[in-house]
Amino acid sequence: MLLVHRAPVVLPISAPPISDGAVVTEGGAIVEVGSYAQLRGRGLVKDHEGAILLPALINCHAHLELSHLAVLGQRQPREGGMTGWIGELLAARQNSADDVATAARIALDVLHEQGVARVADIGNLPESAKIGEGHPVQVHFYLEMLGFAQQSAANALARMQESQGECTSHAPYSNHASLLVAAKQRANSRKQIFSIHVAESRAEIDFLLDGSGPLRSFIEERGFWDGSFVPPGCGAVTYLDRLRIVDDKTLCVHCVHVPDDEIALLAARGAKVCLCPGSNRYLGVGTAPVEKMVRAGLMPGLGTDSMASNPQFSIWEEMRLLREDHPQLAPATVLTMATRGGAQCLAVHDSGQLAPAMRADIIAVEAQGVTAGNADDFLTSAGKTLRVRWVEEAR
Repeated sequence: MLLVHRAPVVLPISAPPISDGAVVTEGGAIVEVGSYAQLRGRGLVKDHEGAILLPALINCHAHLELSHLAVLGQRQPREGGMTGWIGELLAARQNSADDVATAARIALDVLHEQGVARVADIGNLPESAKIGEGHPVQVHFYLEMLGFAQQSAANALARMQESQGECTSHAPYSNHASLLVAAKQRANSRKQIFSIHVAESRAEIDFLLDGSGPLRSFIEERGFWDGSFVPPGCGAVTYLDRLRIVDDKTLCVHCVHVPDDEIALLAARGAKVCLCPGSNRYLGVGTAPVEKMVRAGLMPGLGTDSMASNPQFSIWEEMRLLREDHPQLAPATVLTMATRGGAQCLAVHDSGQLAPAMRADIIAVEAQGVTAGNADDFLTSAGKTLRVRWVEEAR
């Protein structure tokens, strides 16, 4: 049966906003999008008065298995900045007796209630691949490899070879070069997205430049320094590019400390970028040069990161914070990041916009009195105060 979803405002994302618009769906797919006057006779009408219709959101980066450590995200990190938080996180994981899977499913429920259709989930536990089983949110799970010293890298490589699912690397400072290369080659052979934390903190850049700083101390204190690491003397993006890791299926997460030449390099390689302004603000690592990225032709996606570093855990909040940190960004651009940009980051071609042949993952946001002219401004500035409901979900 054809359904005609009518609303005062329809935001296709890939086309201009439509006043008194409609979306025609059938069998979980979008058939037509246009004005209600054009589509009113196409099927059974469902009226969504006082609402904005738009595609469901996409969360390009989360760590659902850390949801049981949400208490860490509710207080300010201890002294030591990024490395201090990492130490605190590792200790909390070791000492926690909480049910990881249950907390992760609750976090997934929260995302669904906020109108998220897909999430890229990064985990260290193989069993975390089951978190999304049977859930309406589509979970793209990546088993994350850690191994900085030669022996730990060899152990991680063996673990990766045993895995049947998708694997990725944590970061340039936590993976031996041989592990980074092997993980990327494996991802390429499977034609999968390779998600990796890149240039998140200044400490990471200092470590790559000359092997100094708090990350060096952190690695040494935990017994992972074996002398095999040779600082590349460059930034994180340049280092990964030298290893032939940066391409159109590489998703670089955070990208806070990337200079102009590395932004140009990301664009030239067709790489994808995921921004996590909420986590970045909580950890105090800075803000990504997003305006320069957009001018270079990049369209980042947005991610919440984990509840352990983000007390809000909401893509709506990520949009609000991004606009707060970068007031020059156009609201329509920010909304595109949370939808179509996210789909591009995850290499999915049937989500992120309202258009024929797309999945009918459609949400309605209560917006009495909001017009097509200011809908994107309203949606990207309200944060978690928005009232969201699912119009239709493609299963």
